[in-house]
Amino acid sequence: MIEQTLVDLTSVQGKIHVERSRLPQQLSVSASSPEDRHAYPVTVEVCHLRNDKLHSLRNTREETRSHLQIKADEDAAAIKQQRAALSEDIESIHAKYLIACDGAHSWTRRQLGLPMEGDQSESVWGVIDIIPLTNFRCYIHSATEGSILNIPRENRINRLYIQLGLEDNTSTRSKITPRNIIAVAQRIMAPYTIDYNICDWWSVYKIGQRLSPKFSVQNRIFLAGDAVHTHSPKSGQGMNVSMQDAYNLGWKIGAVITGRAKPAILQTYEAERRQVALDLLETDRQVARLYSRRSMVSADNATKTDSSGFGSMRERMSEFLAGVGIAYGESLLVAAADRQVHIQLVNWHQRSMAVVAKTGLASGIKLGARMPSYKVLNQAEARPIELADMLPSDGRWRLLVFAGDLKDKVQSRRISNLGQALAAPKSLLHRYRPSECPLDSVIEVLTIHSSPRTETSLQDIPEIFHPYDQDRGWDYWKMFVDDIAADENTGNAYARYGIDRHNGCLIVCRPDQHVGYIGALEDLGEVEKYFEAILVPQS
Repeated sequence: MIEQTLVDLTSVQGKIHVERSRLPQQLSVSASSPEDRHAYPVTVEVCHLRNDKLHSLRNTREETRSHLQIKADEDAAAIKQQRAALSEDIESIHAKYLIACDGAHSWTRRQLGLPMEGDQSESVWGVIDIIPLTNFRCYIHSATEGSILNIPRENRINRLYIQLGLEDNTSTRSKITPRNIIAVAQRIMAPYTIDYNICDWWSVYKIGQRLSPKFSVQNRIFLAGDAVHTHSPKSGQGMNVSMQDAYNLGWKIGAVITGRAKPAILQTYEAERRQVALDLLETDRQVARLYSRRSMVSADNATKTDSSGFGSMRERMSEFLAGVGIAYGESLLVAAADRQVHIQLVNWHQRSMAVVAKTGLASGIKLGARMPSYKVLNQAEARPIELADMLPSDGRWRLLVFAGDLKDKVQSRRISNLGQALAAPKSLLHRYRPSECPLDSVIEVLTIHSSPRTETSLQDIPEIFHPYDQDRGWDYWKMFVDDIAADENTGNAYARYGIDRHNGCLIVCRPDQHVGYIGALEDLGEVEKYFEAILVPQS
């Protein structure tokens, strides 16, 4: 349903057309500099399927998909033969980049010769989508029979993950049917009952944590999601982490294709997302171990179960599972932290060239992590708003100016100097935007000050912080204040960010809302050095 919603949206917008009657046959990538914007080094040969045979192939794939984990090589060979018989002709597609999100049995990964490295437990599980006929619903951990995890889905369907038992092996797994799976579920749930008349899908798998050694090849071919990391479904991270992979890559490759960013930023995809995958696999091992364990035996051999571990585990891993605990390390896109620079940069040339963040100016913000969101007030109309709502995923960078106390003359002068520097014809705001685009089309400046809202006027603040347009007038949605509003949790953003209310600071937010740099109001030169390594001058 999620996929179809996205397909329908792109179709309405007229930007992307999904062709389901094409199947890949061969992949190659020629030696080409990643910096060459005009090269098309990736070649994919695809076969066009005969429309009258598509339904036949679809049925064949339905029959084999539930055994893909057991007989992947045999099924792939059979499907390849059927594809050849159903093809009309072969087409060669030449591309600048290829993004592969083709699942755990990734055709692309195999074409590139990349293995999946890792281990597999002896715990065998069945997964089945049914409309349950039962008198009980929850997660069940039986003292003697194993576990069931229930996830309600659409149209009354429930997905059940059912622990089948340690005695199962490859030969028995190949013979398992949906009725075998539900029989195990009935034993686990006794004395409660469960059965079904409608089964939408099922499969059998062994819990394993595997990872590809590479997420990209020549900065031209990129793999994401299950194509490069596989794990159990117990922590609910499969789709979440996979979408985050695509999101991380998407804004970067979009910026490169449109000529706004340098291809070098594509190197950060593997560096950032592979570490997340490593953390995910370790988290999954802990979760799978907890869900898969049988009853524990006490000193007096009395059988007992311990369910307290589930809640404490979820609480301990909540930030990672929610995706907000991820912090990317130092790279082109994340400045070096001031406390780490002497350790990580070993020679004086590197130290002089590195962009170094002053993390102490915002102790509540973690460099490389997503920008936390707290409520602030719109300066013009006093409307409370979450700061995250002003950071939409539209490909733009944000320079957040925490302006401090504008009533103080010294602080006001600091902001005036910063405004003059940003408004200069050769400033980063002008340098990196195409001439036909608005001033904030690449880098948007948002200002949050700490003076009382009613004692501060927009007219006293440099125009660059609330720019004027001849057709649309003043932009009132770029200036905010950390002040108190009635019946709202406001007035504490500076404190929660760990920013001094008097002195303020500068923060650079990447297009994915992760923090790339933290510095003082006078550190615009460091901000320019940061963007110099990333963006392509447009004028």
